[in-house]
Amino acid sequence: MFSKEEAKELRKLFWHKLENRTRRLPGQKGRKIKWIFDDTGIKGLDLRFDINRERAIVALEINHRSEERRLRLYEKLEACKSIIESEFENELNWDFIYSKEEGRDVCRIYDELSPADMYRQDQWPEVMKFMIDRMIRMEKAFMEVKDFLLHDEIG
Repeated sequence: MFSKEEAKELRKLFWHKLENRTRRLPGQKGRKIKWIFDDTGIKGLDLRFDINRERAIVALEINHRSEERRLRLYEKLEACKSIIESEFENELNWDFIYSKEEGRDVCRIYDELSPADMYRQDQWPEVMKFMIDRMIRMEKAFMEVKDFLLHDEIG
């Protein structure tokens, strides 16, 4: 096991190495990728990296405070399921109630790599390759359906 400080330093190192790895992707010319993340243009809809001791996740997350809004966006995404999943070689996980570790419920569409342990540096190359590849796919899938999601949007 790690001390709190050692675990914090390993997490920091992991995210730093992931950022640096994006600089080596074709077409990046040493610049880091500017991921969409929470700049999707749709309130309460974000793209997320998530990793813990069991698995790594790349997700499209609907975290709007309004349950009605979350479920409406989720239904619109479900209507686009075939378009979204066409970017992936396997089916994604579709969770209209995903409980985050802090106890907050969100809707999530995600792909996961399991097992994956953030604290095992020997797994980092495979985990980072997975996360970068899946985020590129998730962003592309999102951009394919973004206009549909924006149409008739409620506040």
